[in-house]
Amino acid sequence: MMPATERSWWWRCAGAGLIVIAVSLYFGMIPNIEGCSADVDAQQLGSIIAFELVRTPADVSALFGAPPCTEPFTAAMRHATWVDALVFIPAYSAFLICALLALRGYGGSLASIGIAAVAAAALFDQVEGFWLFMIMGDLPGTQGQINWLIPAVRAKFALLGIGAIYIGVLLTRHRGIGYIFGAVVALGGVATMALIADDAYGQLTIQGSAIAWLALFVVAFLYAIIRINPRALVADVQSAD
Repeated sequence: MMPATERSWWWRCAGAGLIVIAVSLYFGMIPNIEGCSADVDAQQLGSIIAFELVRTPADVSALFGAPPCTEPFTAAMRHATWVDALVFIPAYSAFLICALLALRGYGGSLASIGIAAVAAAALFDQVEGFWLFMIMGDLPGTQGQINWLIPAVRAKFALLGIGAIYIGVLLTRHRGIGYIFGAVVALGGVATMALIADDAYGQLTIQGSAIAWLALFVVAFLYAIIRINPRALVADVQSAD
């Protein structure tokens, strides 16, 4: 049978995952969050991600538009950034770290590296939020402010991708459904890192992260409620770790 401590971490993971899903849906329901830009790429990415990926004050100006759109959109973006800092970042950090804690019996050192990657991603995400607030404080911001934002955003996604890859690898050591879902999570993690290659892969990054997190939520829920015996390979794994 699955140890009680492992199952309790899966319960925590699934609970945090529910919060992540709820907040993700909430972002899209914030009034005026759709933005002022007529740019097709910005509309496809969503205004929140489009703001994170700006590279110049001109990009910010295009996204925030002109009055009367600018003021309500800025208020909506401030609201979203506060929700991100106070709820979403802690929720996804708990979601991913609880999964890694549940999986530490299948590779303690790998789980520790994954936890460190997720914690660092959350830190970069908070740094990102700081610079977004600074830019909104004096629209369209300065190039110096944006130059600090650019690496923070890309480091965040790269580290989240690494965290997902480690979760996926550890899940494959469960075999069964863990092997299947682990492969999906790991591949989603690889896609999450695509942004560091080129901004054109922003959509792939978002889709990869969504796929990885959704697959992890499903498998966490299954492991939390179904009595399974995934520990047959633990001895082999520990000797290989």
